[in-house]
Amino acid sequence: MTGLEISSSEPATVRVGRGKPCRHSGVLLGGLALLLGLIFGLQQFSHWDARGAGRLLSLAEHLPSSVSGWRGEDRPMANTEALAGMVKEVLNYDDAILRTYHRNNQEFSVFLAYWQAGKMPARTVAFHIPDKCWVAAGWVRVAADYDYRREWGNRPLAPAQYREFVDGTMRQHVIYWHIYNGQAIRYNPNGSPSDLSMLTDLLRRGLRQKGEQYFIRIASASPIETLWAEAGFQDILELIAPLGPGLNSTVEQF
Repeated sequence: MTGLEISSSEPATVRVGRGKPCRHSGVLLGGLALLLGLIFGLQQFSHWDARGAGRLLSLAEHLPSSVSGWRGEDRPMANTEALAGMVKEVLNYDDAILRTYHRNNQEFSVFLAYWQAGKMPARTVAFHIPDKCWVAAGWVRVAADYDYRREWGNRPLAPAQYREFVDGTMRQHVIYWHIYNGQAIRYNPNGSPSDLSMLTDLLRRGLRQKGEQYFIRIASASPIETLWAEAGFQDILELIAPLGPGLNSTVEQF
């Protein structure tokens, strides 16, 4: 779900001084637009970091149908088949699954998505994190931790992103990792790439913008801390840790 709003109450030509039109602003804006277009074009046709290329997992088989008393159920990516197709087209992933685990009155969902090397720039994937998509869908973010640290099997996991969202009487606690070539991306307090991310990405990574990526999200109405000690939750962590979180390494912040 996306939204775009453009509004302007100013005339096309801005006047300054004694009423003379300021023509330099148009030249500067045109030059900036040309530069951004060049950067975008270079990134679209850039080389990719081929580490891990071809290591496509069947995520549906990777996640078990049940874990330690929790029963799994696959959920569609959207409410209708048409919308689900749009989600896949926008996210452009190679594989993805959304599976919810139930036990008594508790549940938690696991969303996994995978992009082979050469498929998508990390910046593009980052524009669809919960901070963007959930808020656009009507949820309100009420809490955030950009360096959420926990241990699994007496070993530290890579720092996750923690968010808490509310929508009326509904509440969801969310942790997620965006893994790029085996390393977790650290996000800035805005929870998304900055407006200059195309330029900063080019300066940091050159033309190698499209490494292998995973997006891992766990969400629950129950606080994550109460789930962490559950055997079924630990089973899930054991399966997702090798995808990147268990390596406890990070790449530069967006």
